[in-house]
Amino acid sequence: MSEPQTVSSARFAWRILRADPWTWCISLALWVLFFTLPLPAGLVLRAIIDQLPSGDGAPLPLLIAILAGFEIGRWIVLFPAIVQWHGAFVFWHTVSRVNVLTSLVQDPGPASGRLPGSSGEAVSRFRDDARDIAQVLDVWLDLVAATLATTAGIVVLFIISPPAALAILSPILVVLVIGHLLGTRLRAWRWAEREATAGVTGFIGDAFGAISTVKVAAAERAILDRFDRLGRTRAEAARRDQVGTQLAQTLGGITANAGLGLALVLVAPSMRRGELTVGDIGLFTTYATVVSSLPRITARWSAWQRQADVSGARLGRLMPGYEADLASAPVATYLRGGPPPFATVTPTPPAARRDGDRLHRLTVRDLHVRLDDTEQLAAIDLDIARGQFVVITGPVGAGKTVLIRALLGLVPHQEGTISWNGIEIDELTTVMVPPRVAYVPQVPRLFSESLADTVLLGHHGDGLDSALERARLHHDLADMPHGLDTKVGPKGVRLSGGQVQRTAAARALVRRPELLVVDDLSSALDVSTESELWEGLFTDAEQAFTVLAISHRPRVLERADQVIELREGRRTG
Repeated sequence: MSEPQTVSSARFAWRILRADPWTWCISLALWVLFFTLPLPAGLVLRAIIDQLPSGDGAPLPLLIAILAGFEIGRWIVLFPAIVQWHGAFVFWHTVSRVNVLTSLVQDPGPASGRLPGSSGEAVSRFRDDARDIAQVLDVWLDLVAATLATTAGIVVLFIISPPAALAILSPILVVLVIGHLLGTRLRAWRWAEREATAGVTGFIGDAFGAISTVKVAAAERAILDRFDRLGRTRAEAARRDQVGTQLAQTLGGITANAGLGLALVLVAPSMRRGELTVGDIGLFTTYATVVSSLPRITARWSAWQRQADVSGARLGRLMPGYEADLASAPVATYLRGGPPPFATVTPTPPAARRDGDRLHRLTVRDLHVRLDDTEQLAAIDLDIARGQFVVITGPVGAGKTVLIRALLGLVPHQEGTISWNGIEIDELTTVMVPPRVAYVPQVPRLFSESLADTVLLGHHGDGLDSALERARLHHDLADMPHGLDTKVGPKGVRLSGGQVQRTAAARALVRRPELLVVDDLSSALDVSTESELWEGLFTDAEQAFTVLAISHRPRVLERADQVIELREGRRTG
């Protein structure tokens, strides 16, 4: 079992509460009313019981009506309390989810070090860990409301019998001690359960994403066996986690019942001596029930908050520098009245560019990259002038892909500078993007949308036909059932490998970048098609492309203006 990482879930939850304090405060007011209404009802009950023998005092029907009113009113209050709580609970989920997703998409710096190993695990963090943080705010409502009701009730109980009141309060201290003793184990069990769940969800995503590979390799049995092992591991971890949670809460209930029983024993002598009326006994029983709820809620709070410490750390890992506080920053939500109409956004035409976007020279000096404490690149220098075709080559594992990903800011570099037109770039992930740079990865990721939407990704539609032609994809449209409206399927499963590669190339070309970065087109294209694609780029009358590419093809190396050879992370040519 890996060592659990934790942060203060209380601070995390407090930051979420501050994002919209009125949401929590309205819920609190309703729950306080629900928890405290039994207190005046207990006073009315005492008056009713004390009046039964003599018939003195207020009319009995009136007292019964008042008692019924308190009870009915309490359950009427429960309905708006639940409605308000539900909206608040959804909001508390939303704050952390929106902030984490916004950070992954918009914050500077590479996201590769923050993302988990699989999309399934990321979904687990968004779903389960965000819920655990929201549960902290949920249990705070019960805890504060029960504490206020208990404070008022304990005052009355002290008047009736101080020893009995202390007996009812003592379980709270016992519950806190139990929570402290179980705290480390609760965190460890929750961490193991979350890691096991992530393993299952990640494997499911991988299996569906590679279904064709599984069928071709006749690996169905191996996949089922692996899934079975992961499921058993998760079941065991989940049992420990749930048993720990229920143990803490059950012990809280047991101690509360023990305190209530002890209080009744202590008050019995006063009952025998006649110091307490029958109404006092009824009042004591009513208030003791209210007060005894606090140890149970305290046990739940103690368990949930310690488990949420793990969830806070897991969500925080998705933020820059693992700053968990950022995941609880205020966000704009529309949970009460629904979202406003979407604004119509007209994308900027590709030709409209700032002067600083135009590439004259890209310069790299003394670039060093270390990943997982292993040096991947060392002392790399590189100069690319406008209009050049620069090719990176070298054996497998030489660091070619690491180099271009470092230039794009997709992996961090520890030393060295990267300059655009002589100006050093501080945040590569916000600068090395269209319209300056477009990237064609070796393994493209396509959305399950129409071909046109997959290529454009929200970009202005002008130039789509030209981009498809340059990518040598225009001939394939005639064979597609719906042309540009053809759905490509998850990850482009309905396209051939070459079509997926050319679709990614068209996606980059439609943006008319100043610098086109290509990671090994030859991996999925035949020699003829690849040659046509390069030919189309360099004979384009509309735009002279500057290209940085990885390739091993002799014809591509011959065409290059500059060839950079890498071996073991160092430039040798």
